[in-house]
Amino acid sequence: QTPNAENLPPQTLRLLCREVSLLTSDPPDGIKVFPNDEDVTDLQVAIEGPEGTPYAGGLFRMKLVLGKDFPAAPPKGFFLTKIFHPNVGPGGEICVNVLKRDWRAELGLRHVLL
Repeated sequence: QTPNAENLPPQTLRLLCREVSLLTSDPPDGIKVFPNDEDVTDLQVAIEGPEGTPYAGGLFRMKLVLGKDFPAAPPKGFFLTKIFHPNVGPGGEICVNVLKRDWRAELGLRHVLL
């Protein structure tokens, strides 16, 4: 299987590498990003359940998959940990407006993870 990164224009690849580097060196609270060394377009993420919610104390694994049209098109998000949430489909796909009709390239991955 060919890594998706090979389909990205060089400027998109540079932007993505910069953004992933920032997310790993200065991650949002409760979120850890694990870049895939083989394919930078496949990001593994661990999210701590927020305090004061039914998810508190949990650790939830998810992944973001960036298509060849990123950042013009939004990434696709999937929970790998089984989770019951109104914005998460039965197969773990994340269904929120920011990943659909409200996506803007300038939002970036940090916004998606938050």
